[in-house]
Amino acid sequence: MLIKSPQNQTFKNLLKLQDKKFRFQNDVFLVEGKKQVVELPKNWNIKQIIVSQKYEDIKDFEDAIILSERLFAKLSSTKSPQGIIAVVEKKHYKIEELLKQTGFFIVLENIQDPGNIGTIIRSADAFGAKAIFISQGSADMYSDKTVRSTMGSLFHLPVVDDVDMEELLYFMKKEKFTVFVASLKGSKHINDLKIPNKSVFIIGNESKGIKQETEKSADVLFKIPMYGKAESLNAAIAASIIMYETVKNK
Repeated sequence: MLIKSPQNQTFKNLLKLQDKKFRFQNDVFLVEGKKQVVELPKNWNIKQIIVSQKYEDIKDFEDAIILSERLFAKLSSTKSPQGIIAVVEKKHYKIEELLKQTGFFIVLENIQDPGNIGTIIRSADAFGAKAIFISQGSADMYSDKTVRSTMGSLFHLPVVDDVDMEELLYFMKKEKFTVFVASLKGSKHINDLKIPNKSVFIIGNESKGIKQETEKSADVLFKIPMYGKAESLNAAIAASIIMYETVKNK
């Protein structure tokens, strides 16, 4: 099916998925780019494939929606579209079930930059985190920028967004997790910590840090030693250092 008119209802519905509200209502998100779409794991449900009229491997997708180059450019979020987008169904996880595992978990509280969230997910995938929890008030997990910056790692480990911090901390305490909070008030350095098998690391807002209520729930406040003149680290860099130190001696 080739769509050329911007008034086409199917195209209008696809365009709405650029909006967080409509993605939420339909429980789907967009994945763009040949590598990301082709390498989507089979346990993720692809609802629809959309390709541009000039996409080179169009024959590989018999049921694809085909858009004119002009319409595809409107749907694409990149300056140089690769000609393929997938509509993918979101996955849902139960917090209490995820926390039955041993290992380390990452919690992001009010992280506002989608690129930071995507990069942290990528690092968590690389260093073997069991899951990532993203608090209410953080950047949209399923925006094009966030999804793209995960470089596919979103599909390799559980990521739970729009999490209520009070509820999450309740489940973590119930499951006997040690809660580590990154804070400039911390008296211990990350490289000096003894990290048990059930651990969670909470990383806060890029400029404001951790909320007071969250900080009070910590078992350990820690910081990353800095020897230069910078006052703080980028949230994604800090998270990556924390994860590296967590697995370094295992």
